[in-house]
Amino acid sequence: MAPLYLDYMQPYSRRNNATRNRYLLSCFIMLIGCMPTKSYAMASPDDTIRPYVASSLLYDSNFLRLSDNVDPVLVSGKSDKSEFVKQVAAGIDMDWKISRQHIIVKANVNQNWFGNYTSLDYTGWDTLAQWNWQLGNDLDGEIGYSNAQVLGSFVQLNSLVNNLQNNQRSFVNAGYLFHPNGKIKFGLFRTENTIEGTGRQFSNNIENNAELNLQYLSPTGSILGLRVLGTDGEYPERQLTPGSTQDNAYTRMNYAVTWDWQASIKTRVSGLLGYTQQRYDHFGVRDFSDIVAHLNLNWQATDKTLLELSARRDIYQADTLFASFVLTEGVWFDLTWQPSSKIALRLPISYQEQQYLGGGTGVGFDQQKDQVGNIGINLMYHPVESISIGPVLNYEKRDSNNPLRSYETESAGLNLQAAF
Repeated sequence: MAPLYLDYMQPYSRRNNATRNRYLLSCFIMLIGCMPTKSYAMASPDDTIRPYVASSLLYDSNFLRLSDNVDPVLVSGKSDKSEFVKQVAAGIDMDWKISRQHIIVKANVNQNWFGNYTSLDYTGWDTLAQWNWQLGNDLDGEIGYSNAQVLGSFVQLNSLVNNLQNNQRSFVNAGYLFHPNGKIKFGLFRTENTIEGTGRQFSNNIENNAELNLQYLSPTGSILGLRVLGTDGEYPERQLTPGSTQDNAYTRMNYAVTWDWQASIKTRVSGLLGYTQQRYDHFGVRDFSDIVAHLNLNWQATDKTLLELSARRDIYQADTLFASFVLTEGVWFDLTWQPSSKIALRLPISYQEQQYLGGGTGVGFDQQKDQVGNIGINLMYHPVESISIGPVLNYEKRDSNNPLRSYETESAGLNLQAAF
């Protein structure tokens, strides 16, 4: 189960405190009482269906990511910026192999309660159905669909609004091994992101994508490729008027050289170098293009220690009144230490600089520039094979040239999971 605050939260429905506490206590008793005799992580290949139950608790000192220069009462009606979030979940994973065919099904439903911002209570889910198919020795591919109901991040919103989102993705792709060292892959996928909150439908987004990859497969297992990705996007709820400043349709092209180099048994280097270009249908002033690059290093320093280092330069849609995209440059470091089969310690650290560009500025506004730093500690403990306990700590800070966008927050959480 992912940490509860993944992109800062998930749903809940209202209850009075007494009822809520009784419900949580009963769920926790169920969690402890249904302990399986077989490990979820260590299940044998013959086990195809793995149900589980889980519970998460999270404290966040600044859930809406409010600046110290902002009065929280004016934003949320509450003087307290902190939040205590509780979640219970149940799910099932199916991993089924029939000859060369591989079928994967995942389903999770979770109930979430907020102690301070109770209007955010919600029920969420995360589902996936995927068929990894293979025909003969040269043809393979994937067909699938996913649907997730989650509470979106408040990092950019910085206000108390309904940010419950439904994200759907359908995909199909096929690869043909036309030479022992050559493969061509073609895929189609569609994403639909819908926001539930009144007045937020303006940001509903649909993208249809087509991707082509040409790859060289070396005898040592390394891959060198060329990738072209074309996107046709729209905001179906946006109506253009004489006073409109944001577009409702666009096209985007991504061109990249990709690589995955197995330098040694312990070292792997992967990444891409490319160019992204986006063109809007009506407001050319919002068009953007730039170089993008990813460099990832994975080093298995010892049998118990894994180091992961990533440097990235990327551009994303911003969709604010005064910017159409954000240029992000940063580094991500991840250290994982597993002294035994029961304990794993992870230390994620990241730093990134963000520039909001395109679309012009309003009077009195400079283009926003942010520096965001993050450091965390995640511990995973398996007291017995079928149970996992994961305390997490995290600190995050954003400094911005816009004093209303700077913030600082600390969070602490505990994740519990039991598998059958």
